[in-house]
Amino acid sequence: MTSTDPRLPLLAIVGATASGKNELAQTVARVAGATLVSVDSRKVYRGMDIGTAKPSPMLIREFDYAMIDCADPREYFSAGRFAQEARAIIQARRDGGRPVVLVGGTGFYLDALINGLAQMPKISLTTRQRFEAAVAECGWPDLYEQLAAADPAMAARIHAGDKTRIRRGLEVWWESGCRLSTLLEQELSDPLPWPIRVVWIEWERPVLYDRIAARVGRMREAGLTSEVRRLLGSGIPGSAPGLATVGYQELVSFFAGGLTEEKAYEEIVRNTRRYAKRQSTWFGHRDYIQSFSAKSIDVEQIMAFWRA
Repeated sequence: MTSTDPRLPLLAIVGATASGKNELAQTVARVAGATLVSVDSRKVYRGMDIGTAKPSPMLIREFDYAMIDCADPREYFSAGRFAQEARAIIQARRDGGRPVVLVGGTGFYLDALINGLAQMPKISLTTRQRFEAAVAECGWPDLYEQLAAADPAMAARIHAGDKTRIRRGLEVWWESGCRLSTLLEQELSDPLPWPIRVVWIEWERPVLYDRIAARVGRMREAGLTSEVRRLLGSGIPGSAPGLATVGYQELVSFFAGGLTEEKAYEEIVRNTRRYAKRQSTWFGHRDYIQSFSAKSIDVEQIMAFWRA
């Protein structure tokens, strides 16, 4: 079976933040002549480049990178939308005889792509505006409590600072009167029509934590503070869905006077480490994962696993 054979399965290379998954995926793609599809819930947003470790324009052109710069940070970009758009891209590239490598760390997006999603209500502009008003009036801690009252099961499975899922849970509840936790337990629809092999890059936690601290330092040197200043200055509110993520919310707080810049970066390191732990937990519960030690992983291993 050649690397361009349309029967070749999809390959996904996933890992915690700062695990080196993007560099590995690019190396594999060069060997296989493959295109890349990002599985990252923040790289979809335009203008959020440094804090998401987005590939350079040169790399985007080289690999025909897809699912990058798809949305304005003010938009809510759902896992369902990701799965729909990514599948269309994958189909087109497979039809053209090109292998596809997926790369990223957003587990919910990968699950949606592989297994499909239950049907979700479409959120109206009125409900989105209601939520924005509630953020300004009540604040996030109160909104988490509202979610806990409306959908206790959903609140129990997320942490109080998970703004994306607090928003999603309340918007679904306000729009439809249905609990998001109940909808997620419905029978999944439209599973992936192609075989897929998924590689997880496994790091020892202390080493990964050091890598995270080093990467945050590089982002700061590259101008992350200025990037957030520019986004806010362009009229994007600090509560925008795209900015509700580690690396951005801490600097939004800095510009609002809630943190010093030094403290903001300390919080970014701490919160990124927590996020990496949650990623490890999420992927650790998926039976479609094959773990490879970061100490010994190489391209030959990955290619053999892909073609097996």
